[in-house]
Amino acid sequence: MFSHAIETSPHYRLCEFSSTPAEIAAQLCQREGFIWMDSSLVTPGAISLLTAEPVAVLQGHIDQDWELVRSALRTPRASAGGLYGWVGYDGHFVLGIYPHGLVYRHDTGLWYEFGDFKLQNAPTAAQALLPASSAPPLHFQPQVTSADFIHMVQRAQDYITAGDIYQVNLSYPWRAQWPQEADALALYLKLRAISPAPHAAFMRLAGTTVLSASPELFLRMQGSRIATRPIKGTRPRFTTDPARDTAAVRELTSSVKERAELLMITDLERNDLGQVCEFGSVSVPELWRVESYAQVFHLVSTVTGTLRPHVDHVDAFRACFPGGSITGAPKKRASEIIAELEPHARGLYTGAIGWFGFDGRSQWNIAIRTAVQKDHHITFHVGSGIVADSVPQHEYEETLHKAAGILAAAG
Repeated sequence: MFSHAIETSPHYRLCEFSSTPAEIAAQLCQREGFIWMDSSLVTPGAISLLTAEPVAVLQGHIDQDWELVRSALRTPRASAGGLYGWVGYDGHFVLGIYPHGLVYRHDTGLWYEFGDFKLQNAPTAAQALLPASSAPPLHFQPQVTSADFIHMVQRAQDYITAGDIYQVNLSYPWRAQWPQEADALALYLKLRAISPAPHAAFMRLAGTTVLSASPELFLRMQGSRIATRPIKGTRPRFTTDPARDTAAVRELTSSVKERAELLMITDLERNDLGQVCEFGSVSVPELWRVESYAQVFHLVSTVTGTLRPHVDHVDAFRACFPGGSITGAPKKRASEIIAELEPHARGLYTGAIGWFGFDGRSQWNIAIRTAVQKDHHITFHVGSGIVADSVPQHEYEETLHKAAGILAAAG
C-alpha cells in the first residue's frame, strides 16, 4: 500500500502501542465488516490498514450501479479512510464505507488512528487473542480433472491458431467443505506465513470471508498518476536447493514463450491505460523483471501514465477492468472464450480487492491466490496463460505450483 505522510497529517493520530498487525486483527476480526489490507510481504514504504464497522455497504454491478461508488467518494468527508472491498470478475462489487481505522507503518513499527475508531481490548493483551495455530485440515478437491484442463488448453490453442486471440488465461476452482469449528483468521495467518504477499487482504463483509495472498497489482492511483504491474511467466521455487532455484530464474528469464507472453499483456495494459491517460504519458519503466515469492518466481512489468483531466479513479478502474493479465489479448474476445471454455464461474477470482481513498489515493490487487469462504464451503481458483506454443501438460503443472500456498495452509 501507499506510504502516507501521516506523521504530519492532521487526520492521523499516533497510537501508543506496539502490537503486530496480526495481534490487532485478532481483536477486530469479529467486528462487523472487518477489513485487513495486509502488506504481509513487506516492500519499501509498505503500510497495512485495519478497520471494521462500515457506516454503509454498497453492493451492485459495475455496469449498472458504479455511480454509487462515485457518489460515495464525492460525499464530503475527512481526508482519511475510503471505500474498501472487492469487485468480482463478473462485475459484482461489495464496498464498505470506512471513515475510521488504524494504519501500521512497517518501516517504523508505528500505529496511527484515523476517524473515531477505538480498540475494545488493551493492546498488551493482544497476543492472547490470537487464534490457535492448529486448525482442522481442509480437504480441497479440484473441480476439473487434469484431462479436462488439458482439453481446455487445446481448445484455446485452436482459437489462437484460427486468429481469434493471441493469448488467454484459463482457470479452474478447488473446493472444500468448511467445518463449523474452522477459524478463517487462523487459516489466513497460516497462509500469510507460508505465502507472504505485497497485496494481501483478509475481509469479512456481506456474509463472505475473503483470504488473499495476491502478488499482483492491478491499479495504483495517486492523484492523476496511475500504474499497473501485470504478471506473466511462472517457475516453481526450490528454496532448499539454491542451485536449482538459480536455474529456475535463468530458465524463466531466457524463455522466449514467457517473455513474449508478458510483452503481449504489457502492450494490452498500455492500451488500457491509453484510454484514460494523457497522450504520450503512458510508459513502461520495467519489463521482464523477476520477482521472488515463497512458492514461485514471476516475470513482471510496470506500466505507468497520467490520467487525463476529468478522469477520476472510478473512471480509470472501470476502463481497465478486468485486468489484461487474467483475461488475454485481445481482451474482449479472450473474455468470450473464457466464458465458453471454463465450466465454473470465477466469482471473485481475477476480480480486484482494494480501496478508493477519500484522500485521492486508490489501490487494487488482482484477486489471485485468493480463497473465498461462504456458508459451508471455501473455494479458490488457479489458472495459467495460454499461447500458441504452450505445452498443455506444463500449463496444468503451473496451476499446481500456484495452488501450493493455499493447499499448504489448509493442510
